[in-house]
Amino acid sequence: MLGARLWAQSSDTLRTVNVEGVVVKAARSLREIGVQKTALSQQVLTDNIAASMAEVLAQNSTIFIKSSGRATLATASLRGTAPSHTAVSWNGINLGSPMLGMVDFSMIPSYFVDGGEVYHGATSVGVVGGGLGGAVVLSTAKPQKEGLDVQLVQGVGSYSTYDEFVRLGYSSGRWSSSTRALYSSSKNDFEYVNRDKFGHPTERNKNCGYNDFHLLQEFFYNAPKGGNFALKGWYTDSSRGIPRMTVDYRDDDQTKAWQDEQSFRGVAEWRKSFGGLRLNARAGYNHNTLHYIYQFSTGGGQAQRGVDSSSATNLAFVEAAGEWSIGNSLMLAASLTGNHYDVESKDVAPLVPLGFEATREEISAFGSARWKPTEWFGAALNVRQEWRDGTLSPLIPALFVDFTLWPQAGLILSGSVARNYRYPTLNDLYYVPGGNPGLQPEEGTTADLGLESSVEWGRVKVGGKLTGYHSDINNWIMWTPTIKGFWTPQNLQRVISRGVEMRANADVALPDGAKIGWRGIVGYTSSINATEGSASYGNQLPYIPHWSASSALMLGWRAWSLDYKWQLYSDRQTSYSGTSFSGDIVEGYTLSDISLGRTVEVKNKVCFKVIFDIHNLLNKEYQSVLSRPMPPRNYAIRIECRFGA
Repeated sequence: MLGARLWAQSSDTLRTVNVEGVVVKAARSLREIGVQKTALSQQVLTDNIAASMAEVLAQNSTIFIKSSGRATLATASLRGTAPSHTAVSWNGINLGSPMLGMVDFSMIPSYFVDGGEVYHGATSVGVVGGGLGGAVVLSTAKPQKEGLDVQLVQGVGSYSTYDEFVRLGYSSGRWSSSTRALYSSSKNDFEYVNRDKFGHPTERNKNCGYNDFHLLQEFFYNAPKGGNFALKGWYTDSSRGIPRMTVDYRDDDQTKAWQDEQSFRGVAEWRKSFGGLRLNARAGYNHNTLHYIYQFSTGGGQAQRGVDSSSATNLAFVEAAGEWSIGNSLMLAASLTGNHYDVESKDVAPLVPLGFEATREEISAFGSARWKPTEWFGAALNVRQEWRDGTLSPLIPALFVDFTLWPQAGLILSGSVARNYRYPTLNDLYYVPGGNPGLQPEEGTTADLGLESSVEWGRVKVGGKLTGYHSDINNWIMWTPTIKGFWTPQNLQRVISRGVEMRANADVALPDGAKIGWRGIVGYTSSINATEGSASYGNQLPYIPHWSASSALMLGWRAWSLDYKWQLYSDRQTSYSGTSFSGDIVEGYTLSDISLGRTVEVKNKVCFKVIFDIHNLLNKEYQSVLSRPMPPRNYAIRIECRFGA
C-alpha cells in the first residue's frame, strides 16, 4: 500500500488528510519545494503491525530489500546504490552502524514507528549528509486520545511463529505517556526444495529460529510557555540463528552460526514556536553490542569456534535547529549536529585474536532558503558543511525548483540537483586484517526531474507521479581479495545510476460504506560499473534489479476488509564479474499476499479485529539472496483488541 496526503493551502499552514502512502499534493508548501519522497502513513504502519520495516519498505516504496528471510539481515538499496548509501534515522538518532555503515531493517519493528518518509536522491541532503542514494526518516508521536488507550495484539503463524504486542497510552492535560512492548519468536523451520543439490531433495531450514524483545517508553509534556518536551527510550534484546545455505552439505548439528544483539537508544527533545519562528533541540545516546559465533564440527560430537566476534558501539549526539517563516513566500532554516562514535571490535577465536578500537567525531552544519514568489513557482537552496575526524568536507549544495503547470489538476513539475559525500566507515578504515586507512571519500552528484498530479471527482481520487533520475558516484569503495588470502577495500569504482520511478494511486468511496483503493509502484534502475578497464565495465551492480514493482488492492465494506499485495523483482547479478553463469544470477520472482479482516466494536469503547493472512499465496520458490531459501506458502492469524476512553 502507498500513502497519499492531500494538501490545500496558500501558506505554510496545512490541512492534511492521510489516505495512505505516496505524497500527492495539489499545491506545494514551502517545506516541500522540489522534494522527492515517499511517505509511509500511520495507516500503512498499522496495517503491517506484525511486520518489520524491511517488509513495509519493500511493499510501499521503490527500495529493494536484500533479505535472507524473516528475522535475518535485511538491507536497503535505493536508486541503485549500496546499502551503506542509504542514511537511516529514528527520532533523530542515526541508526547506521559506524562500523558497517548500513542498517538491518529486520531489527526495526513497524510497531515502533508512527511515521516514516523515504527521501530520494538529492532530497536527502536536507536530512543528513552521506545519503548518496537517499534517506529513510522514522519517528514516533505522542498518544492522540485523551485518557487511557490500550492495545493488545496476539499473532500466531506457521513454523511456530508467535507475536505479542502491547501498547499503553495515557494522555491527561499537559502530560502524555506511551509504553510499547513486542516479543516475537519462531522456529522458522520451513521445508523447501533444494535446487542446488543433485536430485532436488526436500530439506528443512535449519538453525534459523529467533527470539526478539523490544520495549519503547515515551513521555511527553506540553508547557504553555516553555514548549513541548519529550523523552524516548528504546531497548532491544535479540537472539537469532543464521540459516544454512542451500549449498551446505554438512548433516551434523554442531556446525551452526548465531548472533546475539542488545541495544538502547534514548532521545530527549524540545520544541517551541514563537510566531513564525520554530526551534528544536535534541540530544541522544545509542549503545549497541553484537556477538556473532560460528562453530564447526571436529568429529565425535565436538565443535570448535571458527569465529567468536563481538563489537560494542556507542553514539552520543546533539542537534539544534531553527526555522523562520517570513510571510507566505520565504522560509529560512538552519541546524547544527554533532556526533561522537566510539567503537570496539574483536574476534577471540583465531590463535592470534583480531580487532580494533576507533573513535570518530562529526559536526554537520546545514542551512536552507525556500522561496515561493508566486503560486506557480518555487525554489529552494540547501547547503551542508561537514567536519569529520579533523577534515573539512567541500560544501554539499542542493538546488530544488517547482513549477505548478495546471493548478486544477494539481500538475506540478519539480527538479533538483545536488552533490554529496560519504566517508569510509570505521570498518573500511581499520578492520583487521584488511582495513585501508588511505581510502578516499565517495563523491556523488545526482539530479532528478519529476511530474506529479492529483485530481478528485466526487467520490473518486486519483494521483500519480513520474520521476527520472541520474547519479554519478566516484571513488566507489569495493572490497576485493588479495594474494594474502584476505579482502581489503579499494577506491576502484565509478558508478553511474539512472532510472525511472512511477507511482499511482486511486481511491473510490462507494455507497453503503464500501470503498476501493489501489496503489502501484514501478521502478527501473540501471546501476553500472563505469570504471574503464575494469573486468565488469558496463555491467549492473550486484543485487540491483533492473525492474521492481509492487501493487496493492484494498477493498472495504462496513466492518470487513480484503487486501491483496503483489511484488515483482527481475534477475540480479551476485558478483562484479558480470558473467552469465547461473551461479552468478539470482532469478527474478513475483510474490502475492492476501489478508482478510473483520472489525467488531463493543459499546463504542472496545474494538476487536481479526486478520487472517496468507503469505506467498501462489507458493512460489524464490530467493532474495543466492543460496538462501525463502519460505513457501504460509499462514498467520492476528487478533487485536483496543479499548480506552
